[in-house]
Amino acid sequence: MDSAKKYEFRNLRNSSDKILICPNCFEMLFRDDIEHFSSCPYCNARIEVNDELEDFLLKPFVDNWISNQNRAGLDITPPEN
Repeated sequence: MDSAKKYEFRNLRNSSDKILICPNCFEMLFRDDIEHFSSCPYCNARIEVNDELEDFLLKPFVDNWISNQNRAGLDITPPEN
């Protein structure tokens, strides 16, 4: 995968979650948009997966897994972004 930074992410207000800014039309894209479409639903620009986008998509699953492991008595520290 191409590890060069290609996408811009912004924090949502009053949340630790982030959104992706479409590099073509600059619309806000949520994880659900990216998971269900291979292109921007606003301008149809192709969204190519790279390491950074993969991390963005997987973060909720990793955080949930870590939370469940910590409840089970394991001390796991989430990776820093």
